[in-house]
Amino acid sequence: MSKILNLDLGFSLVSKKDREKYSKKIEDIHNLIYEKKGKGNEFTDWLSWPSDYDKKEVKKIENKVKWMKNEGIEILLVIGIGGSYLGSQSAIDFIKGKMNMQDKIIFAGINVSSSHIKQIEKKLENKKWGICVISKSGTTLEPALSFRHFKKILEKENGSLAKDYIVAITDEKNGSLKAAATKNNYDTFVVPNGIGGRFSGITPVGLFPMAFAGVDIKKVLAGANKASKELNNLNNDAYEYAITRFILNSKMNKNSEIFTTYDFDLDMTSEWLKQLFGESEGKDGKGIMPLSVSYSRDLHSLGQIIQEGKKTFFETTIWINNNKEKIKVEKDKLNLDGLNYLSGKTFHDINKKVFDGVLSAHHKEGGIPNIVITINDNSEETLGYMWYFFFISVTMSGYLLEINPFNQPGVELYKKNMFDNLKK
Repeated sequence: MSKILNLDLGFSLVSKKDREKYSKKIEDIHNLIYEKKGKGNEFTDWLSWPSDYDKKEVKKIENKVKWMKNEGIEILLVIGIGGSYLGSQSAIDFIKGKMNMQDKIIFAGINVSSSHIKQIEKKLENKKWGICVISKSGTTLEPALSFRHFKKILEKENGSLAKDYIVAITDEKNGSLKAAATKNNYDTFVVPNGIGGRFSGITPVGLFPMAFAGVDIKKVLAGANKASKELNNLNNDAYEYAITRFILNSKMNKNSEIFTTYDFDLDMTSEWLKQLFGESEGKDGKGIMPLSVSYSRDLHSLGQIIQEGKKTFFETTIWINNNKEKIKVEKDKLNLDGLNYLSGKTFHDINKKVFDGVLSAHHKEGGIPNIVITINDNSEETLGYMWYFFFISVTMSGYLLEINPFNQPGVELYKKNMFDNLKK
């Protein structure tokens, strides 16, 4: 078992014997993955990326961030959608804390809401700010519109200097954003051809915003590299997780997976997981619908239907074992709320008791299969390791379903209809 991430299947209702029935299938798929013979194998360069990444490009990222900070850039406006923002936002929240980064990194291009655009404009008033625009093509509607809008504001405020405050992360050679970056002399970083958007957090797509937020991106890559070495065999937790999900879905009719967290800073991790699994698995009438809840909040809203509603789902909890904030409950002289019995306990300890109580209620009384993934902490190394764990898991999951886990044809269909409506 890894000290960074541990998988507990004791509450999953799937036995070791059940999983062992698929050992030959897992071996066959394992060989497909590492021999790059499976469907969509041209998008599996992430397998070796943590050890083979361009060290000079990472250094260039660090130098550009340092330059922007020295220029007094206070806010980085990150423009992207889907995998072009979910990885970096989930990472920044995970490592730095959601509340800590709200006025330092702002994400745009995730919708075409005029209200959201206006609110961002207000946030940027009287601030020195820059743009990191992320798009392989440069023509995806939502980020392209946001970039056009905010680029004009930045140019109005800074004149010819604006180009130095814009970073483009795009295709190495082709696309409208690459052409604009070349024409305007923006600093650019490459979206690798062999890594799809939902796997791209370990590339410049995720690394540049993370570096601006103060994340040690080399440690993230080191964590992913550690996982790549520990999870490249037949008997690993990533495959065990994948086969358990497959059995729950195919043999026990569990059609949804609820990603459960107990830490506010993991909210965007759940969103990232929803894209990773939803886009990878949801094809040909197959796939497990990824959902998410944040406890304790949702225990007081969705808790009832989860406990006693129709049991068509299972839960996967991500629990951070070590919390660095040792906040204790203070003793109160009047004790009007009756909580003095908790005096001296940390909030993290109390949160763990909430988790244990929920797990017991949902598993024992509710009959809900539960998978528990415990991570050691919220460090850079842990993040990189966890990401790679889920990369391997979702790849195995996709091939178990006999689909291509690396394309997204349904997304392309909505775009076609949208552009038809806009009379493109």
